[in-house]
Amino acid sequence: MSQEIIPAKISRSIPKETYIAILAAVAIAAHLILRYVAQLPKRASLVPLIAVLAIGGIPLLLSLGKKLWAREFGSDLLAGVSILTSVVLGQYLVGAIIVLMLSGGTALEQFATRRASSVLDALAKRMPQVAHRKRGAMVENVRLDQVQIGDEILVFPHEICPVDGVVIEGRGVMDESYLTGEPFEISKTP
Repeated sequence: MSQEIIPAKISRSIPKETYIAILAAVAIAAHLILRYVAQLPKRASLVPLIAVLAIGGIPLLLSLGKKLWAREFGSDLLAGVSILTSVVLGQYLVGAIIVLMLSGGTALEQFATRRASSVLDALAKRMPQVAHRKRGAMVENVRLDQVQIGDEILVFPHEICPVDGVVIEGRGVMDESYLTGEPFEISKTP
């Protein structure tokens, strides 16, 4: 029986916090334009802020409520209290700004995590699967899990170093940019 490989499309959906942050920024801008450029009455200019507090603030408050119920306390809990307080006091612009800060911070954190994960995935894909182990005058190709401390490994030009170690013979340069972020090639000598 043959197995068929079916390609899958990986979907990177945009988190809801990103949508909430965009909605909050647009609502704040709309409020400021309606209030100070179009000079509409205060009640009319508050509509975008109330909408963002309802559409974006309620889901954020619900997720904060779940964290509170699980006894997971953090600074985002303080932001949730601030949102509720701003609504009670009728300070809708302040509430919308807090919604923007809370959702924007979460969206940025998720973006940074996804980016770091993709860099680690790229690093893992570059990792060689074989090392050239030197035993006397012989060189044998071995899997990485067969390399032991004290083994002498040969690294040929333009190869990626398969394991960490100390240079005992020869000289060259290595591109360590994936590990350090530095764009320089590092000289290696005994």
